[in-house]
Amino acid sequence: IKNDVGRMDRLITDISNASRLDADLARESREAVDIARLLRDIVESYNMTNKEGQVPVRLLGRYGRQPLYIFGSPTTLGQVFRNLVDNALSFSPADGNVRVTLDLEKPELGPSVLISVSDDGPGIPEENLESIFKRFYTKRPAGAQFGNNSGLGLAICRQIAESHGGKIWAENRMNAAGSERIGATFHVLIPIRRA
Repeated sequence: IKNDVGRMDRLITDISNASRLDADLARESREAVDIARLLRDIVESYNMTNKEGQVPVRLLGRYGRQPLYIFGSPTTLGQVFRNLVDNALSFSPADGNVRVTLDLEKPELGPSVLISVSDDGPGIPEENLESIFKRFYTKRPAGAQFGNNSGLGLAICRQIAESHGGKIWAENRMNAAGSERIGATFHVLIPIRRA
């Protein structure tokens, strides 16, 4: 009963947050955000509050220590990256790592930041690489504890990324032979825009 109450509480909270998100995104103020510092602060907060047995979270990439500004909302962008790190931690084995990488990309529409969050978990079935971003999608691998997820986290991440003119997608990490999944990576691409 206690587990069911906790699951229902998480579900109600997540549904409430998701329903408020549209209104919040419409009226939130945007500002210059040092995305490198935001990611550094998030990674440091995970490692400072590391619970026993929690795998480490590492920040990688050329821009981990240099300022790199985008125009957006630090609150909702922070929510995206915390959701992705939480997700990666939930799938990581005890001897794994969660890696957050920040790089500068130059796609055809102009310069963008590419933030990637990778884990050493079981990966994602190919047929589910897109459906995981649908609301209430909660399929987890065998052995995962039921009821710890509402299925709204990745849908919220996509909504926030798109509100910043960006996109989010997932792909599997494969072994050298390309025959076995050795983890998953979530990519968030956000254009660098002026106020």
